[in-house]
Amino acid sequence: FKTAFPKMVDKLGIVYTPVEVVDFIIHSVNDVLKKEFGRSIADENIHILDPFTGTGTFITRLLQSGLIGKKDLKRKYENEIHANEIVLLAYYIAAVNIENAFHDAMDQMEYTAFDGICLTDTFQLGESKESEQLISEVFPQNSARVAKQKKAPLRVIMGNPPYSIGQRSANDNAQNQRYPKLDGDIARTYAAASTAGLNKSLYDAYIKAFRWSTDRLDKNGGIICFVSNGAWLDGNSTDGFRKCLEKEF
Repeated sequence: FKTAFPKMVDKLGIVYTPVEVVDFIIHSVNDVLKKEFGRSIADENIHILDPFTGTGTFITRLLQSGLIGKKDLKRKYENEIHANEIVLLAYYIAAVNIENAFHDAMDQMEYTAFDGICLTDTFQLGESKESEQLISEVFPQNSARVAKQKKAPLRVIMGNPPYSIGQRSANDNAQNQRYPKLDGDIARTYAAASTAGLNKSLYDAYIKAFRWSTDRLDKNGGIICFVSNGAWLDGNSTDGFRKCLEKEF
């Protein structure tokens, strides 16, 4: 991706996730589900979303992890696992990877498409109806998948969010997409709780991923597990982010 689409990598904040990190996150999620909720990742109605799936590594490794037995795997695959991707090439690769992992795990010859993957910009899902209209008109089947996902009671949101705060100069032509509702939610929470004068970093895509996911989790609670840098742990500009995480979780 970096070689073929360098501008897209900068704009969307695309990064590669080592498989060891992916496996650690998946097993951590399962451990926390057991400890905090008395459930497991294989249980019925534990809906899982990878909102920035890339080439599908998180969902692929989940299917290969052995945490979901064969008796639960078909139900999870068909109804309770969700993934979003906005880059068309990555979307197709992810679908093939996930479908392949499922068929290998089930030892079945019959092809079963993965209907849980949506071609969509995750951050747009909470915005206005008009923002979703275009993809809906071009891909009606995809629109039905998005509608189904929006109704799902998500208990786990995991993955590797984009890392992008905007272009370095106007010549980059890599300005980040604007999300008025999501930016407003950050202003009312992370920014409002902050004592720092400068809080541009709160609008970094990976901080947006935490805000979007927190609001999207099922009302009965759930888990967010992301790859993230450590700057927000003690940075001055992210004091409001830390306060809100402590309060909301």
